[in-house]
Amino acid sequence: MSRETKDHPKNIASKTQKFDLWRNTCNGIVEASFTSTCLLVTIRYFEASDTAKSLLASGGAIGFLFAPLFLILIGKSNLPVSKICSILMALTAIFILISAISTSAWFYVICVLLACIVAVQVPSLMVHVYSNNYRPNEKGRRISGNLMLSSTAGGATALVIGLVLDSGLGYFKLIAFGTFLICLGTAYFHLKIPSKPLESDSLGLSKNLLHGIKDRLYLWMLSGLMLTGIGVMLTIPIRVEYLVNPTYGLDFSNTVVLCITMVVPLVTDVGTTPIWGWAYDKFNLAYIRILACIFFLFGLFLFFQSEGLPALCFASALIGTGAGGGTMVWTLWVTRIAPKGRESSYMSVHLFFSGMRGLPAPFLGYWILTSLGPSGVSWASASLIILSCLIFLKLASDERLQLGNS
Repeated sequence: MSRETKDHPKNIASKTQKFDLWRNTCNGIVEASFTSTCLLVTIRYFEASDTAKSLLASGGAIGFLFAPLFLILIGKSNLPVSKICSILMALTAIFILISAISTSAWFYVICVLLACIVAVQVPSLMVHVYSNNYRPNEKGRRISGNLMLSSTAGGATALVIGLVLDSGLGYFKLIAFGTFLICLGTAYFHLKIPSKPLESDSLGLSKNLLHGIKDRLYLWMLSGLMLTGIGVMLTIPIRVEYLVNPTYGLDFSNTVVLCITMVVPLVTDVGTTPIWGWAYDKFNLAYIRILACIFFLFGLFLFFQSEGLPALCFASALIGTGAGGGTMVWTLWVTRIAPKGRESSYMSVHLFFSGMRGLPAPFLGYWILTSLGPSGVSWASASLIILSCLIFLKLASDERLQLGNS
């Protein structure tokens, strides 16, 4: 029996996929509840300031900035990764529950921010689980199916939430309680996934950054992802603002807004995820990233140039297709280029830079919107994404991005 087979026994891989399926289903509902409820409630129920809305949209990015510190502390705890993930999701559930009693915009924003900061630590830890429990040539296939179910659950949840909020925005409190219960379910299924303790990252962020600078491919990949991330993330709250603010002439109902921004993208995400998973296992990582960027480019540009419902839905479908590939690459790219045993160190720097790009992006988006209008947002986003494509094209010849290095 080969060493690879011993390191990745089929029963561990099957058990991981089984419970990760349930975890992703619950997590899809939680994420959809977060994404679909929070901005709508902040804009329409609390009528919050642009600063509060931008800060809310930056919640995940702030969490990524803390990721290196979390990884160091988790490494020292010597607890299995799945147990750590379960604890984090339980804490997320508590913050969601507290948000249900909010009577002011800032109290609500702070509760959601804390929930986001804790919840975004989980994906980086799951990379550790996937690296240990799956063979290199099966990661895309095994993970893509679970991501599909997550997106399906999320799309259905967003549609239901839109109908509920159209009945009354005050029902966000009931939605928060339901999300709390599902989040506890996510925590439970984390406990069932086999995992090992995370190796302590003794180098720390500063030394990991120095190592990252020395790895030219890694540095350029981070640069390309930085540009793509800012280009996409500056539009996230603006897409909702564009659809709900009467200033821009649309003012759609909550259900229509969530169909455009959540349901349609998730449907195309689900439909294309198996293709992205297959492509990840078969092709050059740089070309996969470029293709995802092209879908984002055309989708986001068209979105802010459109006013009719069919055009907006088509643009969202393109965005969802890009998100399917983007999520796949974001989750797994470090496992392809990092030296064996250094995945956590590389991931900590990747997450830190994800925070660096995500924190200012919503503020930048609102500034562009107020200064140049929706059309200006589309041009700014497109320019950044095109620059990132040029970087990935330059990197395509590197052998670590080729098939067989994941």
